[in-house]
Amino acid sequence: MNPIFTKKLKTIIEHLPLGILKIKEEDLILPIATDKWSRKEILGHLIDSARVNLQRFLEAQHSPAPYIVHRYMQEELVGLNDYQNISTLEIIQLWKSLNQQIANVFDRVPDSELSKRVEIPHEDRIKDLRFIMEDYVAHLEHHAKQILGSLDFEIKKENRQVSVEEAMQLLGGDTRFATVLENGSMIVEIYQPIEKDLQTPHTQDELYVIISGSGEFLNDGKVTEFKTGDVLFVPAGVEHRFEKFTEDFKTWVIFYGAIGGE
Repeated sequence: MNPIFTKKLKTIIEHLPLGILKIKEEDLILPIATDKWSRKEILGHLIDSARVNLQRFLEAQHSPAPYIVHRYMQEELVGLNDYQNISTLEIIQLWKSLNQQIANVFDRVPDSELSKRVEIPHEDRIKDLRFIMEDYVAHLEHHAKQILGSLDFEIKKENRQVSVEEAMQLLGGDTRFATVLENGSMIVEIYQPIEKDLQTPHTQDELYVIISGSGEFLNDGKVTEFKTGDVLFVPAGVEHRFEKFTEDFKTWVIFYGAIGGE
């Protein structure tokens, strides 16, 4: 099951974080109008909405009909969570993780469940599961437009581009890697370990394109030296890690192909 609203959700997941990172912090924390949330607080509200609705989408499939949708404390939760004083990067990562799981749930909902009756007492409405899924994405679109100004995400695949500078803004604290592009089986990440590389074997074939730095690379028991500009290939399931790398080391990571390798 992959209707249009699921595709819209995935598009927003892909583009909203990069759009937010282009906004200055001082602009993110300004209220959008008198007695209104800031852009940062709107994103926090979208976290609360994602958390509540993820539970709804799951419970609705495994509860007797009609499933009752209960109101939640929107204003109170934004204040209690104090999103205004949390790192923007942390908020983005939490929002993205929750919505990626919602997209996963959307993909797995059987068509037979979409017409399951849903009651919304506080709005005096009787709808179905499809409606609350579509309504969630519409609500997300509305607030994403408030944050970014528009949702002009129609980008041709051959023109997609992420700079090192944009990608590096997704890293910080304990976060040493971040996904920057996805298409089909392909996932592109930026990776910058600190002091030690703790990664384990991966389920897909993998390419590293070294952005900067140098060091040694263990790949299936063999150690070689690497430097800026090198490309390294690691088959799926193979033990590998970077060793003795310089402080400026960072790399693009490209996963692709079938689980188990090609």
